[in-house]
Amino acid sequence: MSHQLPEPIPAESPAAHGTARALRADARRNRERVLRTAQQLFAQEGLGVSLDEIARRAGVGPGTVHRHFPSKEALYLAVSIDQLERLVAEAAALAAGGDPAAVFTLLSRMMADGAENSTVKSALTAAEFDLRTAAPEVATDLTGYVTELLDRARTAGLVRDDVTADEVMALVAGAFAAIRHADAHADPARAARIGGIILDGIRPRSR
Repeated sequence: MSHQLPEPIPAESPAAHGTARALRADARRNRERVLRTAQQLFAQEGLGVSLDEIARRAGVGPGTVHRHFPSKEALYLAVSIDQLERLVAEAAALAAGGDPAAVFTLLSRMMADGAENSTVKSALTAAEFDLRTAAPEVATDLTGYVTELLDRARTAGLVRDDVTADEVMALVAGAFAAIRHADAHADPARAARIGGIILDGIRPRSR
């Protein structure tokens, strides 16, 4: 009895495309798993965690991590961009809602995320990476949503008439430094308190 080998699947066949899509989806899931694990480990244990340890904790092979992120700096940048993208998604959901105070929700979230990932942001700053340059579209989208939500809050009388989106973004950046200076980046309640004090500055002045 002859044993025929199965014919190879043509490169353009639906089956080949289905296999390629499955591989891409699997690679995407692995990458996301590595990013989430890296973010947690950097926040909990600092930047000294090795790429191999991140791979082990993420449940993937070391080659998977090194293939996506050839250096620690590349991983720092990817973690920060991923964080920005998730903030943009949250901002879009808030903008789609009708809460006039949603800008405070978004800014508080931005401060909390920044405090949690302050070590990564410090590493990027030391390496002279600027997220606004590395991911300009994402940064622009986030600023756009802050502007939209700020205008909504201003119309409702919830923020000062003279505050601008650029000033608000500067306050958020300053909040990271304030939280870190107070050594509160590992204490969510204290970090939130400091953030709240900063956000009080954009509320209308009492008469």
